Amino acid sequence: MKIIPGISTQVLAARIATELGGTVSLCEFKKFPDGELYTRVIDDIKDEEVTIVQSLMADSGLINLLQLIDAVEEAHNTTVVIPYLGYARQDKRFKPGEAISSRAIARGISFAGIVDRIYVVNVHNRAVLEYFDVEAKDLDAAPLIGDYIAQKGIAQPVIIGPDEGARELAKAVAAPHGFDYDVLEKKRISGDEVQIKPKEVSVEGKNVVIVDDIISTGGTIAEAASMLKAQDANDIYVTCIHGLFVQNATLRILNAGVKSIVATDTIESIFSEISVAKMIADELTK
Repeated sequence: MKIIPGISTQVLAARIATELGGTVSLCEFKKFPDGELYTRVIDDIKDEEVTIVQSLMADSGLINLLQLIDAVEEAHNTTVVIPYLGYARQDKRFKPGEAISSRAIARGISFAGIVDRIYVVNVHNRAVLEYFDVEAKDLDAAPLIGDYIAQKGIAQPVIIGPDEGARELAKAVAAPHGFDYDVLEKKRISGDEVQIKPKEVSVEGKNVVIVDDIISTGGTIAEAASMLKAQDANDIYVTCIHGLFVQNATLRILNAGVKSIVATDTIESIFSEISVAKMIADELTK
């Protein structure tokens, strides 16, 4: 199997190749003066089994992925791994005339008939997998976060999801290791006062790990951390699957009293201390 790296996911692609006992294929990427992207797969892939690895954080990432898919059209079998599927939060039409962007992206990737199967990691809404015209599977990196927390030796951590939508994620992180877990809920005390606290578990004097699937601007996480500090939580850690960290997200989170931030390498950054490479490699060899 040849592992083809996308322009934004080269480290993860190399790690997957290492897990499989191989090397990552060489590619050439550049941008023309007018802004157009150029992509070339240098290795010979004719009649080979190939796996493209590319996250979609920006529009250019999608163009790069489409170019890679076209470049390997002579391969015998083509798998696409999209560790972070951008646009997955645009999964519904709220106003007439709106594009369902996740559907448009999925149709574009799978329409040409080159791709045989697709893997994503913790997609924001699994319903978008139905938009692909080929088999698409969501891989769950939550247990990897639980393993990381256990290895760090944080004393009796409480896993907290920032809202009800993160309950299943918090449970998946906590359950294998027997950690307590809960989600935050907002209660309106008066016309201008809102209380945010865990539904069931007290965090007083306890170490807290906030978990979420995506951290973008960091506003929700910073607010959660501040509220947990006000409830006398001890150390507060933040973990996520996909760390976008746009604008001043990092400063907002750290200024809220968070001790450390950790993400996976679905999006490569200085916070990518948890790798999904082995999980993906194991799936590719099934």
